Amino acid sequence: MKTDDLKQIARLLDQKLEPIQKQLHEQGKTLDKHGKILTSHSRLLKGLKRDQDMMLKMLDKEQMDQRKRLKKIEDHLGFPPPNL
Repeated sequence: MKTDDLKQIARLLDQKLEPIQKQLHEQGKTLDKHGKILTSHSRLLKGLKRDQDMMLKMLDKEQMDQRKRLKKIEDHLGFPPPNL
């Protein structure tokens, strides 16, 4: 094979591969965008989970405080302990 033949083959391959390379480049951009969105959502979900955990702890503490208060009131009024 001559050098001219090799150059022609290379040009032909470049022409055939160019649409595929463009398509892959566009798909790569799309994947990058989706990756950024997923990272953002992951951070948001972690924050929401942390907030949820904090609210549950606060509610548990509030419920325990209310139980203690109710027990004191029942003791003061002379109610018998509940049968569970």
